[in-house]
Amino acid sequence: MKRMIAGGLVAGLLACLAGSGARAADTHIVFVNMDRIFNEFYKTRLADTQLKEQAAQVMDERKKLQGDFEKLQGEFNKLRDDAQNTALTEEVRSQRRTSAEEKLVEVRDYEGKVRRFDETRRKQMEDQSRRMRKRIVDEIRDTIQTYARNQMYSAVLDVSGQTLNGIETVLYTEPRMDITGEIIDVLNRGRPADLAAKTNAATKASAPLAPALLETAPATKKNDKK
Repeated sequence: MKRMIAGGLVAGLLACLAGSGARAADTHIVFVNMDRIFNEFYKTRLADTQLKEQAAQVMDERKKLQGDFEKLQGEFNKLRDDAQNTALTEEVRSQRRTSAEEKLVEVRDYEGKVRRFDETRRKQMEDQSRRMRKRIVDEIRDTIQTYARNQMYSAVLDVSGQTLNGIETVLYTEPRMDITGEIIDVLNRGRPADLAAKTNAATKASAPLAPALLETAPATKKNDKK
């Protein structure tokens, strides 16, 4: 529904801007591809790298917790087996049974600890990813608005959006009216010289927990736009 409304708004805007002779002559509409801008903005890659590095640290913590849990589980299994071992005396089996029950409580408590760790860290990573995306999208939007004002453009439309039916919101643009490359150049003026080395190293050390910005860029952009 939101995408259909957005498509109608674009069509309505174009109709309004082209509605009168003198005013239409002064109208200067340009286009950008927000997906491409987001993906090629160096701060997106830096944020993605940071998230992956943090995810790797979280996975190291998770491995230690899992190791401790498996150790407790092994101790419980040994006590349980001893409690059922007929080669042992009834007194010893009874002691092992009591110890196994106590160890089982520890196992379940630690299992809950691991589960809470997973839930907490995942939420923290997702929240941080969301905040990073918002900051980046806000900076891109501000840059586009400033550039458009300086160039005296009447409107800047995003060509990367789609309607609910999967049809492009903007079906055709004259290439010379696309300022995506110019916006990317403006945004990347402060790009660090060693960015490629940093991002490549983080990619090699990436962990499954990392909510990569680059993979979620299109959905983020569409939500922000609509």
